[in-house]
Amino acid sequence: RGEGDAEGQTLLKAAGQHQRSLLKVSGTGNYTVDQARQQFVKPGYGPVGANYVLVDRPKEWRVGEQVLLSYEMNDAWIEALRMNQIEKREGTKQWTAREYKLNFERTILAIRGDSVFFDNPLVMAIDPRYAKVAVIPYTFDGRISEVGIENIRFESDFVSDTDENHGWIAIDMDKITNGWVRNITARYFGYAAVSLGAFAKQITVMKSRCLDGKSQITGGRRYSFNNDGQLNLFKELYTTEGRHDYVTGARTLGPNVFSLSSAERTHADIGPHHRWAVGTLYDQIVTDGEINVQDRGNWGSGHGWAGVTQVLWNCTVKSAAVQQPWTSGQNFAIGVKGEKVAGRLKNRNAGYWENQNRIMSIGSLYEQQLKDRLK
Repeated sequence: RGEGDAEGQTLLKAAGQHQRSLLKVSGTGNYTVDQARQQFVKPGYGPVGANYVLVDRPKEWRVGEQVLLSYEMNDAWIEALRMNQIEKREGTKQWTAREYKLNFERTILAIRGDSVFFDNPLVMAIDPRYAKVAVIPYTFDGRISEVGIENIRFESDFVSDTDENHGWIAIDMDKITNGWVRNITARYFGYAAVSLGAFAKQITVMKSRCLDGKSQITGGRRYSFNNDGQLNLFKELYTTEGRHDYVTGARTLGPNVFSLSSAERTHADIGPHHRWAVGTLYDQIVTDGEINVQDRGNWGSGHGWAGVTQVLWNCTVKSAAVQQPWTSGQNFAIGVKGEKVAGRLKNRNAGYWENQNRIMSIGSLYEQQLKDRLK
């Protein structure tokens, strides 16, 4: 904890000429799963929003136990999404089912009969045609918790506006739960103010800024607030000169939220970046650029469908493309102010649009859902 993030207050500086994270906070290890106590979900469709699944022997588990709701996707799913048919160019990789074992972290809240209730709902439908879904108890002994960073200014040395050899990430967090970043400013970094890894869970990043990134303006740079983890909240943020300012990566599993944040002088789009992010709310995001949820095709090495159950709520944009994947769910644009565009690949179905250029009476969907949960 510093004294503040304004000029003249607490400053941490990345000096020198090499890419690195200035402040890295991480535990160790990985999940340890209790495979002997794994149970498959009973056959049948499980809709998005359901907070329970059915199993044969739920009393083998206990309330409060941490579990993975594990989707093992199959070749039929890849085929239905047409992600084995990405238009080829140099470096393009078709998706394969073995890369899509999606482990959603949940906690058991209640057990009633053959129903197991979780702390967070399904954000991807259970469809027996496309996946085996299991509930697997786990532990993560190396994951640390209750770490906070606040009231600090981070800056990086640089030699030019396109310098690639200097501080890259101000705050880099992974293998951590129940942490926070608050009231920080990061300036001149090449990649991010805050980047959360795949094992960062229940982290709040709020009231912070990412300013004036220095790097080439091309792929792999300027992901101002980057989230690859689960159950994370980004709120009241501000960016300038970013590319993907509020962004998720491959197989980022939700729910996750970006709320009440803005981006100016953007150089690319906000939104899920590639390879099937699941369950993200973009809530009252204001940008002079684009927010896109779409099939990105052969961009990168075969980004394909960027996400599902992605919700834009009362966002203000220059333009937005929101497409519906060929299978496994829907994407939503509700109360979006700005131009509706088709997206990069034009022969895709539009997602669900409602009240374009008309603000919804519920200002923040995140805040409303929080109030509803706390009643």
